[in-house]
Amino acid sequence: MQNKKDDKSESSGSSLKGLSFAYRISSELLAALIVSVILGLLIDKFFDTKPIGLISLIILGFLAGLLNIYRLIRRIENHK
Repeated sequence: MQNKKDDKSESSGSSLKGLSFAYRISSELLAALIVSVILGLLIDKFFDTKPIGLISLIILGFLAGLLNIYRLIRRIENHK
């Protein structure tokens, strides 16, 4: 009886770790995109170049978000 209880607690602990990791990955990508959109809009307004700054910074923000996710995964793998 005790072993079944321990297995359930380990399973829920690992699923919570996975959920936490998923939230962290999504927040990394979302934060990079939000910052890039805001900066793109500001640059477009300042230089009066409507879509060019926004589009280019969205692409750069997406790539920066992927780089942050890659670094996070490597850090977690090296920590284990």
